[in-house]
Amino acid sequence: MQLFLEIGQIFVNTFLLAVIMPIFWIVLFLVYLQYRRQASIEKKLFGRSINRVGKQMVTSVALGIMGGFMASTVLITMGLSLEQIGIYFIWPVALLLLLVNPRYLCFSYAGGIVAVIVLFTRYVLLPYFPALQEIVVFELLLRIHIPALLVLIGLLHLIESLLIYVGGHWGSSPIYLKKNDGEVVGAFSLQRFWPLPLVALLVTVVAQPEIVGVGMPEWWPILQPALQPGQGESLQYMMVPVAAGLGYGDMVLSSTPRERTVFSAKCLAFYSLVLLLFAVVSEYFPVFVLPAVVFAPLGHELLILYGKKKEENQHPLYRQGNKGVSLMTVLPDTAAHEAGLLQDDIILEVNGEPVSNSLSFFEKIEASYFMVLLKGTRAGKPFSAILKKKTGKESGIKNSFQDSYRSSHSVYSMLHRSADLGLITVPPLDSPVYLEIRKPDPLGKIKSLWRKLKSPVRR
Repeated sequence: MQLFLEIGQIFVNTFLLAVIMPIFWIVLFLVYLQYRRQASIEKKLFGRSINRVGKQMVTSVALGIMGGFMASTVLITMGLSLEQIGIYFIWPVALLLLLVNPRYLCFSYAGGIVAVIVLFTRYVLLPYFPALQEIVVFELLLRIHIPALLVLIGLLHLIESLLIYVGGHWGSSPIYLKKNDGEVVGAFSLQRFWPLPLVALLVTVVAQPEIVGVGMPEWWPILQPALQPGQGESLQYMMVPVAAGLGYGDMVLSSTPRERTVFSAKCLAFYSLVLLLFAVVSEYFPVFVLPAVVFAPLGHELLILYGKKKEENQHPLYRQGNKGVSLMTVLPDTAAHEAGLLQDDIILEVNGEPVSNSLSFFEKIEASYFMVLLKGTRAGKPFSAILKKKTGKESGIKNSFQDSYRSSHSVYSMLHRSADLGLITVPPLDSPVYLEIRKPDPLGKIKSLWRKLKSPVRR
């Protein structure tokens, strides 16, 4: 019992150091930039930030610390060292992938690339250039134990699936999305990022008389390191603080954000368990190492493509219908929230007059006085609510939305006004304001810089 108390105290102290170390705050800053980018898109579309960056950060850090604690417990229990998992090689690759696309900030891609480099160096370069192993970088690269690296990737994604299940739908951002057929529909952008403080192990070879610290049980570590002691030497482990980052991005078209995150969490958990199984098998049967390495990034990418195709092939949930106006979301602390309106309510009448789209809906609200009677259906049952228009900012727009509707300026005014009231409705099918999903161009920034260099200098 005393042994576990001593190990637990060292573990907790090291974990607290991981929270305050610079690398964790760098990850935290990257997370902040992503949330600020999301908030700027919301502000441009609706005139306000729907999801506050501060709240996003607090929830992400809280869940990240919880996930990091669980992951660290498993890493220490299995005895995975930094030399085995190669985290100092994974991070630079992950940051480079971030420049290509934010969703590539994932250890499945970066770890897969590092594992391929290890295999290439070990079985292709080293037989012809044996002197490479004398170079520090290659020496450290060759110490990476690929099954241990795969365990890290599988473990982090298993933790990520739990975080997605718990809070992946938090901070979902409503958007107007233009589909490939030209129709504009309502959708939700899910962007969640979690900074993880971690406790890992650093292993060195020392002379047996110089060994200090707590003695570990004979069964530990579960995965043996590639570094082996010589005569009269032994392995010395030390807990060290490190950090990692997890990210989740998705687009919801045909389901609610909560339904989508539950589906994604289950699929990701399945992927994680398969990868962990691959890692264990490849530890005892090296022939499975290459298939396991290929599965890490490829399986993750196929998982994303499958979920995306499944979502796009179904009927959009937030699409303008023939009758009434559906509410995509109701913002808290607004007139709509105080009126008791809820997400997925369908408004059929405004002050007794029928409405068929969001344009006529807000025109009738603007033409009304202080109190507006709304009637509609909620979960198939009729309901009514009184919307109280407030003074000040919420009553400052008196223009007609019908005038110059095709101009984006007029539609932006409508969206800003609706957000002031707390109402985010489904878009008109021909809305001139929308977002489009474009395929990432990895060389886009390089091409742009090249065009600037080729352009003539003007004086």
